[in-house]
Amino acid sequence: MNFLDPLGQQERAEAYRLFAYLFMNIPEFELIEEFENFAGISINDSYEEICEDFINLFNEGQVPNYEDYYRELLYKDAPIDLSLLNVQHFYWNAGVDIDEEFDLPPDHISMELLFMSYLIERNLLDLQIDFLRRLHAWIPLFCDNLYDKAKTDFYKEVATSLKEFVLSESEGTG
Repeated sequence: MNFLDPLGQQERAEAYRLFAYLFMNIPEFELIEEFENFAGISINDSYEEICEDFINLFNEGQVPNYEDYYRELLYKDAPIDLSLLNVQHFYWNAGVDIDEEFDLPPDHISMELLFMSYLIERNLLDLQIDFLRRLHAWIPLFCDNLYDKAKTDFYKEVATSLKEFVLSESEGTG
């Protein structure tokens, strides 16, 4: 990861947005193609299979897609005040107020990935590093869960790509 490379910043922000949109709603066909280009793969699942998998995974709750679920798993036996981990704190520090146009909780994976994109675009380096540590703590668990429960190659590839991307981004942040 090179936070100081201005040419790479736009690509990083776009990657976070792409992943965010993949979890926000059933992906449009164009978004699936964009992911194929990003990952350098070809998906053989039908659009109907991908839509059905999204519904089963996220709308029917097979894979929780919000941070608090994974934070509770991570810290279930630790003496930690979970209120200190509230993602809203990061949003406030960056001057972001979650619009009501998003019908998603602040700790939904899409909201957090969009927020990271925002931090990159605003060149808020310290917040990027701190928030990336936060993402690194739970997104790999989410991706493993997604990979295990996904029926389509598409969502297995999304899980693998997102996990690799976040881990790669996290290298060197300590």
